[in-house]
Amino acid sequence: PNRGRARQKPLLLALKGRVIDVSAGADFYGPGGPYGIFAGKDASKGFAMMSLKEEDAHSDLTGVDDDHLKILDDWYSKLTGKYPTVGHVA
Repeated sequence: PNRGRARQKPLLLALKGRVIDVSAGADFYGPGGPYGIFAGKDASKGFAMMSLKEEDAHSDLTGVDDDHLKILDDWYSKLTGKYPTVGHVA
């Protein structure tokens, strides 16, 4: 997956299975950016838990409580409102 190193390719991440193009936010999601760990994957759990740990940057929400699922919903609304959707994770 492109994590921002290939500038000619879009910078993508997914939340709740929805793939968004965050190329316009490369300062945040690209290499060296504060959220660069999320690029190139569905990082729903990381967003839900507000965690920048590699082990939380995945899509499995098993065991995530309702308060953290609400945080994920807030991130989802913010990012899908700001960046274009380009697909869905199969």
